[in-house]
Amino acid sequence: MVARAATSGNSSTGGSSHYQNDATKIYLDGLNKSLGHNYLWALLGVVSLLLANAAITRFSAHLRHLASMSGTGASRYFASSSPVLSMVKSTLLYAPLLFYRRAREIKFSQHVNFGTLPTRFQALFITLVIGTNVFASTWNIPWSDAELQVLPILRNRTGTLSVVNLIPIMVMASVKNPLISLLDISYDTFIMMHRWFGRVAVLQGVAHTVCWLVAKVKRYGWSGVAESMESPFIYSGLIATIAFVAISLLSPKVFRSLVYEFFLHLHIVLALLVVVFLWRHLEDLPQRGLLLSAAIIWVVSRSWRLATLLYRSVGRGGSKAKIEPLGGGAVKITLNVTRPWNHRPGQSLYLTVPAIGLWTAHPFSVAWCGDVGSLSQPISRKSSYNEKAPIIRVRNRDMERLAGEETISLIVKKHTGFTQKLWNSAMLGQTSLPVTALVEGPYGGGHSLSSYGTVILFAGGVGITHQLGHVKQLVEGYGKGTVAAQRVTLVWVVPTTECLDWVRPWMHEILALEGRREVLKVLLYITRAGLSQVIKSPSEQVQMARGRPDVESIVRREALYKAGCMGVSVCAGGGLADEVRRASRLLLDKGVNLDLIEEGFAW
Repeated sequence: MVARAATSGNSSTGGSSHYQNDATKIYLDGLNKSLGHNYLWALLGVVSLLLANAAITRFSAHLRHLASMSGTGASRYFASSSPVLSMVKSTLLYAPLLFYRRAREIKFSQHVNFGTLPTRFQALFITLVIGTNVFASTWNIPWSDAELQVLPILRNRTGTLSVVNLIPIMVMASVKNPLISLLDISYDTFIMMHRWFGRVAVLQGVAHTVCWLVAKVKRYGWSGVAESMESPFIYSGLIATIAFVAISLLSPKVFRSLVYEFFLHLHIVLALLVVVFLWRHLEDLPQRGLLLSAAIIWVVSRSWRLATLLYRSVGRGGSKAKIEPLGGGAVKITLNVTRPWNHRPGQSLYLTVPAIGLWTAHPFSVAWCGDVGSLSQPISRKSSYNEKAPIIRVRNRDMERLAGEETISLIVKKHTGFTQKLWNSAMLGQTSLPVTALVEGPYGGGHSLSSYGTVILFAGGVGITHQLGHVKQLVEGYGKGTVAAQRVTLVWVVPTTECLDWVRPWMHEILALEGRREVLKVLLYITRAGLSQVIKSPSEQVQMARGRPDVESIVRREALYKAGCMGVSVCAGGGLADEVRRASRLLLDKGVNLDLIEEGFAW
């Protein structure tokens, strides 16, 4: 895509020697190189600023954690925030791009999905990236000169920057990205920026090709274009551009959501085509070094992922998965991995079940990790929650210890594709025996809630898998005196009471922990409960209600009695997540010291 600087009349420029001397050519080549390098240095500068901010945030949280555990005075000190910081959070960091909608996907029908909107801070960064690329592509170009003099300069500039952008594209593409934990930025955000850098690179690649084509046609006509196609330099660049455009056309959410597996594999194939043909196109050109850097980043990240998968799955009999059907259209997957890890709340993994999904890997949140048994039999669809203590009551026959084996448990909701196949296999009894599984991870889990005096955890449906580990850690920490939390509220919204059975054994274990009555409150909301169905709260600490929660009232009530800094975490669908964001921003406007943590997994 970067045109060769030639001086012959049959060059890709259509005769660059007619409009620039050697000194001008050397100057422009040096300018293109310096612009590319300065652009990369600017990106590293942004990373350095974000790294410094993450370090300061972690240090402040650590100090808050230590101070909050020393006495109630410190908790009162951290209860309010500076007006400037609250304003920055409310109007920039946590604010949707427009009004209150951010996480709710833009849909025109069930199958036409255009994805979600970025936050204002994300939109600002995207605007800066686009503006910087536009400036770098057009700066110091002699626009007043003749068209056939300007086009080759613009062609070389956009081609160079398109190759330069491949480096951040490759960095942000992989979940094995150390910046995710260092900068405390979710993979969801990184993959969003990966797409925007990709769009910029594609536009620059197209501009590069169009500039060459227009100059060629004006000087030699379409016969000259046809003749140029015999050159490997030209046709390799054209193929790379076509593959680039194909990636851009097939990447929008409306296509990804319809055929994700097909998109993913085609995306990788097209990306390889871009790299291979660009490598041929850039032969003997300095931009080849930039392409090599991008290719090395991609190979290292993929190799690292493969090594992680083999380490977690191969040896000692291999990793096994036991798949059981649950009510509410979900399955429970119990994994026995060859090398268990020290689980942190909020972590996820990639799971491959060759017997069901062949080689495809899918991300899931870890619901539970430890020596916990699985349900000995599927939950009946007639499960009743009219008893006095529905979540607390667990009968011995519901638990089956696995002889001290440490397991990892997942709850997977049925949708389409792989999850539908999991459900079908479980319902047909095809996975009654453990099947071979490949596990890659862990990933995520960077947000610690230990420094917050008051924590509210919102979960919608299967989003409970992300929050359950946090609940256990906070309640255990309260009993041992190792966390700052004095009030923990779990709000779980599910369509039917069947869904409550998903986590019944684990909730039983949490509710049996020392000190949980003093610190934990569980609010359960059943959105599709029939009028004839009795919904009765078993206790003051575990309450059940029909319908959807009044998020603003819940957050305001907890803020009224809160201790210390307030942490609000949400892992739910777009409607609930947006409501939690709106309520959190209202409290920030009132000076409450609050941090909002959202997990969307909208990859």
